[in-house]
Amino acid sequence: MFDSSAAFLGADELQVRSRVVECSATPSWRYLAAWYAVSGGLLLLLPAWKFGFAVWLLPRPQWLPFATLATAFVLSAATAALLRPAIRSVGLITLCTTAIFSAAFLGFLVTRTDYSRAVTLTIFLAAVILIPAPYALGASPSRRALALGVLLAAAAAGPFALGLLHQVALRSSALIKTEYYNLDVETYSSVFPKSAVHGGALARIGDRYLFLTGDGHLDVFGWNESGDRPKATPLPYRVPVNGEAFAAAAGRPWAIPPGEGLPQEDTATGGRGEILNSESFRAYGLLVQEIGADARIFVSHAYWHAGRECWVERVSMLQAERAALLRGTATAEWKTLYETAPCLPVRGEKRRHGIPFVGYFGGGRMALLDPQTLLLTVGDFGFDGLASVEAQPQDPTTSYGKTIAIGIADGSASVFTLGHRNPEGLFIDQSGIIWSTEHGPQGGDELNRLVRGANYGWPYATDGTDYGSFAWPLNKPQDEQRGFQAPVFAWVPSIGISNLVAVEHGLFPQWRGDLLIASLRAQTLFRARIRNGNVAYLEAIAIGSRIRDVAEGHDGRILLWTDDDTLVSLRPRTGSSGEALFAEKCSGCHQAALISGNRIGPNLAGVVGRRVASLRSYPDYSPSLRQLGGTWSEKRLDAFLKDPNALCPGTSMEFAGDASVADRAAIIGYLGTLR
Repeated sequence: MFDSSAAFLGADELQVRSRVVECSATPSWRYLAAWYAVSGGLLLLLPAWKFGFAVWLLPRPQWLPFATLATAFVLSAATAALLRPAIRSVGLITLCTTAIFSAAFLGFLVTRTDYSRAVTLTIFLAAVILIPAPYALGASPSRRALALGVLLAAAAAGPFALGLLHQVALRSSALIKTEYYNLDVETYSSVFPKSAVHGGALARIGDRYLFLTGDGHLDVFGWNESGDRPKATPLPYRVPVNGEAFAAAAGRPWAIPPGEGLPQEDTATGGRGEILNSESFRAYGLLVQEIGADARIFVSHAYWHAGRECWVERVSMLQAERAALLRGTATAEWKTLYETAPCLPVRGEKRRHGIPFVGYFGGGRMALLDPQTLLLTVGDFGFDGLASVEAQPQDPTTSYGKTIAIGIADGSASVFTLGHRNPEGLFIDQSGIIWSTEHGPQGGDELNRLVRGANYGWPYATDGTDYGSFAWPLNKPQDEQRGFQAPVFAWVPSIGISNLVAVEHGLFPQWRGDLLIASLRAQTLFRARIRNGNVAYLEAIAIGSRIRDVAEGHDGRILLWTDDDTLVSLRPRTGSSGEALFAEKCSGCHQAALISGNRIGPNLAGVVGRRVASLRSYPDYSPSLRQLGGTWSEKRLDAFLKDPNALCPGTSMEFAGDASVADRAAIIGYLGTLR
């Protein structure tokens, strides 16, 4: 039956019952302290998620805004706790939290602080959800305990999840067939935290590698013990590329959000009609010099001088003990080693017209001429005499469109070569030849051999044409180009050339001495066979991604960094090195497959496990080999390849033998694959 006793309760008794329900719904001080402590711990993981390392290692420009947001969170939690006895609704807590964060946002606006929108929004949303949450859980102890348990689990799992995200690479495999090798292609994604802008560069350091992102972060990585995937660790040495300041001047984000193109209207620049492409303001090149137990890290990057509204290209240097650098504990600071001149304006008559800033024409590759001299490539940033008043590459008093020799001890600099458009690649091989790759306009990408004092002709000599045209308007007649150094090779149409490296280790013996030239537009790695200083031929190895940088690994593998934010490793497929050695040492007399009969020697398909001198189609075995008998085991083949006459005196085989255990094993491994 309906209980009507409540209808007869007095007003005082109803008020008491209401207070009992209200008090039972108010969380205890201990519960609030635990809840807000765990919530704060979760927020401390955000810098690791966004920037790749702990909050206390953040550079000052990132640490202060984060500290401001964290303070707003703490003040909001403290306000909610202090108002605990008087709180009547969750909405009041949310209102207080919003007001406190609004004050922080106003401070960002007044001080013109440019900070990660992702981190800012995440902390604010976390505050408006987590701070009032204890009051919205009701009076049930089990519900409150469950909610706190879920929060604790999230905080405990956070570091593990971040570790998986930043240290374990997602791996995929493929096979590429080339003239001399079948290549095992291992592609690793999620190796490094995402960069705000395109870019990236690789360098060896110690027994590991450094990776530089376009927005100036450094990671150290290497392969794990099993060798199946790389593991990366962020380092707290943010390069002083001040993209946030440039983006503020541009009036647009440093990075264009995914899926959005460049603005077509001039509203983003306050009606000035010319857009500053902030997403191409980035770090360019990376070089490591190891000096005993120390290491120097050189990074080339764009730098914005806000007071003068102009930019330069800088080389910043960090020097410290190598082991401390790799641990992330070095206390050294970045030092400006070199800065280009003049500072290029984005306003006024001397600016580049149309697009004032084309940061992707920066060059920025580096190599060591000797232990105390750095060579830097500097692009012309589009100041070529067509879109600008002056043709900077032909002006010996400026830095642009040049290669620059820089003294590491004192930063002194001199022009090494001139007449370049955008030299994207630089490598000095073991014989001292300086190779450089250079972007042409529409066609005319170049491979150059650099000689001190030489003029490479840009913008008065090129094999390319203007975009949308059939000629380059500044090209001089052929008889006036005789004083310019011609390229070793030119690509027409353009391949979007990037960096290059010479093969110098032993993993690819058939490629040793060849140049590997990366490309962006063609998404291809080109192998250039060099003979007498010229390109004898090119082999195109299709990769399928825009290749930003290329390096040779400690073990001889070829490493590529692509604009897909992937690390690619190229190695000969197991047995492939044996295939190359077979081609080099055995194929003059033997075939690996029965295609056109036997050669001087018998066909070796299926030789492992075959009886000695038993191939019926080959009648020319020597008497001594026929008398040897038995079968060709791997052990017996090894003895024969080591010294044929020792195993079988009187053999007609002219091969003197191979003393290398590794080479014999590779050849025998390859022979074992032949059927």
